[in-house]
Amino acid sequence: MRGVQRALQGALLSLWLAGSCAVMAQPQVATPTDGLNVPQAQTVSQVEPPPVAATPVALQSLFPKLTGRVVDTAQLLTPSAAVYLTQMLERLEQSTTDQVVVVTVPSLAGYSIEEFGVELGRHWGIGQKDKNNGVLLLVARDDRKVRIEVGYGLEGPLNDISAAMIIQHSIIPYFKDDLYSTGIIAGTTSIVRLLGPAADRMMVYHSADKGWLANTDWFGVVRVLFFTVLIGIPFAVFAWSWRDNDDPFRPKSKEQKAAEKAAKKAAKKEAALREARTPKPDKSWSFSFGSSGPRDIDSITSSSSSFSGGGGSFGGGGASGSW
Repeated sequence: MRGVQRALQGALLSLWLAGSCAVMAQPQVATPTDGLNVPQAQTVSQVEPPPVAATPVALQSLFPKLTGRVVDTAQLLTPSAAVYLTQMLERLEQSTTDQVVVVTVPSLAGYSIEEFGVELGRHWGIGQKDKNNGVLLLVARDDRKVRIEVGYGLEGPLNDISAAMIIQHSIIPYFKDDLYSTGIIAGTTSIVRLLGPAADRMMVYHSADKGWLANTDWFGVVRVLFFTVLIGIPFAVFAWSWRDNDDPFRPKSKEQKAAEKAAKKAAKKEAALREARTPKPDKSWSFSFGSSGPRDIDSITSSSSSFSGGGGSFGGGGASGSW
């Protein structure tokens, strides 16, 4: 029995070895992709596009329409102030060809006032094309910023230092007290003073005084002057009498009285001669600042509607400030 079992085990082992050899001897079948360099699939990472920068077109969409020498879209000026500014700037252009425009906007919408100002000046073409003699006085209400933008041709008389001084000394002190009309008039007046001829400069001094007069406590001034005169005149008379006479209470002699009478008579005669030589003013001539009737406002409005820039350009000169 043992011999039969060993014979069966040997036969089974032989069959298993023969089958294994047959499988290993079979030829390999080529596949369609054999011999080809097939790249492995790569993971594609999604790259977010960069943020879209603001374009000049987007900035220009914020620009107001050029309706005149004063464009008050932020409504900071009183009607009389707008009329006065228009008159002054119109006279300046007639005498010098320089174009100055006052513009107020509610907001800069995130732009810097420097970028807003130079692009607005170029967009409107303020100033003459062959001179580039334009100026913008730009006020951004909500941003509480102000800028004087100066064209190429006026960077000499109205340099950066002058523009900064005008903003700091003529505009911002009024803006801090919410006196926007007064501050804009004072700043524009200072600009015209630097650009205008001598005749306009005299007008500028009067208009600057007007802003000072409007903000003066005249009741206090009159009160101080009253007490000064009330006390000062008697003291001055007493001192003068004491100087002329050792004793002010001593009665004057006949010679002194006669001399005083002759001096008064001569003074009256001289005053009469001076008045006769002085030419009388023409009563039909009159001039006023800052006030206009309905006809004047209508004429100014019609002339402003026809105002346009002369094709001037800007290079970023000027100064900025905030309050």
